[in-house]
Amino acid sequence: MSTFSFFAFAVLASLSTLGADILPGAMERLPPGSVRPTGWLLKQMEMQRDGLTGRAEELYVDIGKSDWLTGGKRGGQFAWERGPYYAKGLTALAFALDDAELKARAKKWIDAFIFSQRENGDFGPRKRNWWANMIVLWTLRDWCEATGDERVVPFIERYFAFQREAFRRGDSFAKESFWAVARAGDELDVASWLYRKTGKREWLDFAREIAAQSADWTTYYHAGGDGCRKEGYRAHIVNFMQGLKTPPLKWLLGGSERDRTAFSAALDPGGWAMRKYGRPDRTINGSEILSDTSSTEGTELCGTAEHILSAQVALETLGDASIADDMEVAAYNTLPATLAPDGKGVRYFCLLNQTSCDNGTLRFSTGADWMAIMPGPYSCFGCCRSNYHFAWPKFAESMWMKRDGGLAAVAYGDCTVKTPLATVSETGGYPFSDGVKLQIVETADCEWPLFVRIPGWCKNASVKVNGEPAAGSAAGTFAKISRKWKKGDTVELSFPSKPAVSHWKDGSIAVRRGALLYSLKIEASEKRVPAARCPNARKDAYGVLRDKELGFPMKELHAKSPWNYALVADGADGEPQFLEKGEGEGMRLAVKAVRTGYAGWGAMRTDAPARAEDPPPSPIPASAAQGPIETIELIPIAFTQLRITFFPWTAIR
Repeated sequence: MSTFSFFAFAVLASLSTLGADILPGAMERLPPGSVRPTGWLLKQMEMQRDGLTGRAEELYVDIGKSDWLTGGKRGGQFAWERGPYYAKGLTALAFALDDAELKARAKKWIDAFIFSQRENGDFGPRKRNWWANMIVLWTLRDWCEATGDERVVPFIERYFAFQREAFRRGDSFAKESFWAVARAGDELDVASWLYRKTGKREWLDFAREIAAQSADWTTYYHAGGDGCRKEGYRAHIVNFMQGLKTPPLKWLLGGSERDRTAFSAALDPGGWAMRKYGRPDRTINGSEILSDTSSTEGTELCGTAEHILSAQVALETLGDASIADDMEVAAYNTLPATLAPDGKGVRYFCLLNQTSCDNGTLRFSTGADWMAIMPGPYSCFGCCRSNYHFAWPKFAESMWMKRDGGLAAVAYGDCTVKTPLATVSETGGYPFSDGVKLQIVETADCEWPLFVRIPGWCKNASVKVNGEPAAGSAAGTFAKISRKWKKGDTVELSFPSKPAVSHWKDGSIAVRRGALLYSLKIEASEKRVPAARCPNARKDAYGVLRDKELGFPMKELHAKSPWNYALVADGADGEPQFLEKGEGEGMRLAVKAVRTGYAGWGAMRTDAPARAEDPPPSPIPASAAQGPIETIELIPIAFTQLRITFFPWTAIR
């Protein structure tokens, strides 16, 4: 018996003892388009619409001339994966913005997917394409939820019937690719949705078959192990983040308590993954294989997007407030720090200490050097610039969910949510402020519960209803407010936050305030780089021709302001004193610091000239200061392109 067959047999045996039906999730996501962003979040999505998402079919031949649209037979990831990736994000963005033009473009892809189905139920330009078809299934499910398109459910049923027969003949995800084994949770989510929608027992049974073929993420998140190309290449950063949804979904099928706690175990500050690879933005380094805790290792943009989406599924399933804390940190820090500020570029990897964005040697584990940290449309491999499009709209979609006959404010940010039960306006400028105001715009004439999340980092939150204090504001919980709501009612949430430091590699300091991670912004000089230099652009052919025509350049960025600072702490415990300045998007922190060249701080690595040296072990000697104590400003990492996030520190009395 093969290794995979034995693994699948063992999982099937365990699943055979599970309960007869699927457990109810803690919450239920709303149909795409129910939550409409406003304020800062709307601005990010509008830039995406006017930038790479809106122009992707013109910029990229593997999207604009995808085999999914043309019926071609070129094969490979260019044909099978990237078009569906893009369509998934395009569809989500179209409904989040209620944009008629984007919806029409999304329908073109939906029609192409549906029309590609063959008589046997398989679909797409390539036979038996388990992984890429999973992306399509997710997109079709979203489309169905948003539009009620009656073609979708029969389409998925025919495909699952085909797939089920293939499995009975001895086929499997493992025979197609390790991507399918790693990412089977995506299809498991769709199969569970199909069962709930149709009530047909066969799809619940099929969901268990899919679960049996998935990588054993539960064991991996709890205990680690060999993750290199075994059981779905679990040491790949995107697989790691995408797999996070799988254990909670298995738990709904009657799985173990270890399935239920696997998501939190994966990102537990004391767990093996965070100890070996963790970052203060609540993610882990992987470039692309899980790397280490260096300040200049990176995390891949695809991984950040999949982190947000897995959090949505886990929230719906488990309802744990801590999952929303993690999702907010990824969305408000790592995601914007990886994107170009005009919506016209991405970076393949996000480095927390990034003092240049050039095409120099990086020496990442996969050899992904070329243009991997440069903002532009062709940064390194083509997966990230195809896949990231759903990140913002899926985050917005996750901000509100249905719960216990009412609504839950899950993650915060300016928006309006509209459901048959109620319409609620959310303002306040979070996360760039400490306050959130919810106002009932319309409501059904009945009593219903409103659940509001209290972030785990806020120990003295307050909740007021129409100006009067409400009970239940413990950190890391959902406060429940049940009443007969009326138009004009308000709920005011106050989440006081103060700067807090955490210590990382060699004692270096990182600074957070609430949901925001802070960095020293480095002023940069820009140099446009012809897309013709990028292998991806040459392969696509479009890039060479359309770099200047469409105005989507690759850019080199080089530091033109000093960055070799050590923060000044009052004592030996490494706790600097901060002065808060400004509010809203201009929220800054002022802190005392000294410049230093101690142990090479301020230099680039000799073996990888595009990456800075790590901060020297702290505390550094006071005698290593070069010049007087200065006051420097830290800003949210979301507003940086070049930055220092890990600082050495010194105790100067």
